[in-house]
Amino acid sequence: MFPPGTFVSSCIYKAVGDKVVISFDDAKLQEDNELRWIHNQRRVYWKKRSQVKHSELNTDQYGSLILENVQKDKSGEYRGIIYDAEGKFIKETVQHLCVLEPVAEPIVLVECVEKGVNLNCSAVNNNEVVVSWMKNDMKANVTHAVLHVTSSELKPGDNFSCTVSNQISKKSSLYSYPFLDISEKRFLFGLDLWWMLVILTGGGSFLLILVIICLVCVCRCCRQNKRKAKRTSSVNYFQIHL
Repeated sequence: MFPPGTFVSSCIYKAVGDKVVISFDDAKLQEDNELRWIHNQRRVYWKKRSQVKHSELNTDQYGSLILENVQKDKSGEYRGIIYDAEGKFIKETVQHLCVLEPVAEPIVLVECVEKGVNLNCSAVNNNEVVVSWMKNDMKANVTHAVLHVTSSELKPGDNFSCTVSNQISKKSSLYSYPFLDISEKRFLFGLDLWWMLVILTGGGSFLLILVIICLVCVCRCCRQNKRKAKRTSSVNYFQIHL
């Protein structure tokens, strides 16, 4: 329970690098007031009357705490307390600061698995990120980083994209991913294209073997003709000299 005059807020979400002002209200801080700011049970600012006794962070004329270029380690509870000149409690504020990194641009990674595909939204790296999926520009009822699509659910021309978001940012994958029907048969001259490729490949191999055999036969015939011609010339030479 907080004493009367205490204001408690829900989390204030800010991005890394932002300027953050944690305030009481618009009432100007009196010169003789005492002001204290505490972050996660650790004092970060203390001013008593006109004297600043401790100052890790700055304040303005209203007593608001100012954080420049805020980082994630500045997340947590901030408690501000104001007293009058006699030390009497005036008011208090308790506010929670949540500093987050903006989400990265997601990429959809496709993995072929048994009886379907898994689509992985790559930018999901912590529990602060919320995921949503779109199938053919319609929202899918899935909030996981991995979307499983069975073969029976996958149709030619289907496209998918994912969106990631947190409390400070939101980004979607730039490209959709259309799927082709790999089971669709294509024909050439009335025959299945794959069978045609097999036939043509086999026919090409046969022709190559036939050419090689013909070349071998021609070479053998040439050699035999040369040998015959050599023998004939030898016999003629012998007869002439006889």
